[in-house]
Amino acid sequence: MDYWVYENWTAEHKAVIHRADCSYCNNGQGCHANPLGSRNGKWHGPFDTITAAATATKATGRPTRQHNCPSR
Repeated sequence: MDYWVYENWTAEHKAVIHRADCSYCNNGQGCHANPLGSRNGKWHGPFDTITAAATATKATGRPTRQHNCPSR
């Protein structure tokens, strides 16, 4: 299973770990078209393990959390 990290620069200034199959992540594409492009945040990944994703969240310097991902 792959994991992605969403680094959000505007809402709560956080980094969130998502499973690739999460409906919010959509393999790093997000859940909807973003007319603002990368002004609100950025997807990082994919990562092979949750440990690698957690390391990536720490590298952002932002508060981190793991999303309770629903499947598609």
